[in-house]
Amino acid sequence: MTASTESPFTAPSAPLADEKVVMLNTNEAVATFQLPSPPLQGRINADISIAPASLAEDDAFVHSLTNLINEIYTDAERGFWSIDPFTRTNPAEVRSFITSGTLATAWLPGYSRPPRIVYLLGCGRVQLLPSPSEADSRTTAHFSPDPDTAIGQFGCLICRPEYRGSGVGRDLLKFAEDWTREKGGKKMQVELVVGDGWEHEEKTKLAGWYERAGYKNVKEMDLSEGIPELGPLLARKARYRVYHKAL
Repeated sequence: MTASTESPFTAPSAPLADEKVVMLNTNEAVATFQLPSPPLQGRINADISIAPASLAEDDAFVHSLTNLINEIYTDAERGFWSIDPFTRTNPAEVRSFITSGTLATAWLPGYSRPPRIVYLLGCGRVQLLPSPSEADSRTTAHFSPDPDTAIGQFGCLICRPEYRGSGVGRDLLKFAEDWTREKGGKKMQVELVVGDGWEHEEKTKLAGWYERAGYKNVKEMDLSEGIPELGPLLARKARYRVYHKAL
């Protein structure tokens, strides 16, 4: 799926320079590339699609994407966790997103095939929430509270920092909503960790971004209750919010 507005961005005509990205929690270095500089103003008409299952077999891509997600989450959630860098995901989980057909990816215009990490601008995981009987024990927020209403869930959203404000995140969210509608979903769910008794600037901005997109806070609880395994990792008290939007 591609956004409808024309982008002022001009794709590079020459190969991009190599660089090495050191993997979090490993000693492995994976070769990736530098993205071209973003446009000074205006939107990027990103190519958005579900990642092909074949990408799960590309170890360099999987590890580089894992590293990118963890780096962005470490920066965006600094102050919440007692460990730094914070490991948001791992290669096995990223690979499972790809093989299950639930990883939405945003690519540099005209550069989605063949898919290479150099041209990835952002991504997110979209799925239909399972019924209570099908859900794991992680949190009650991760299954549909109404067995008669299919609810989509969008999470693990990232956008390369230098491309924020170019519409990539908004287009990924819209793609996830459209994907959910096509699957018969009637609501969309996103979740957010926020400070409890203190304000985290990035999370405040993100909450406002979701609210402007039509999402409403429908549930809030202590993070240790919402996602118990994260409780021991907290450096400060935090709350867990669930937002819904009717589709």
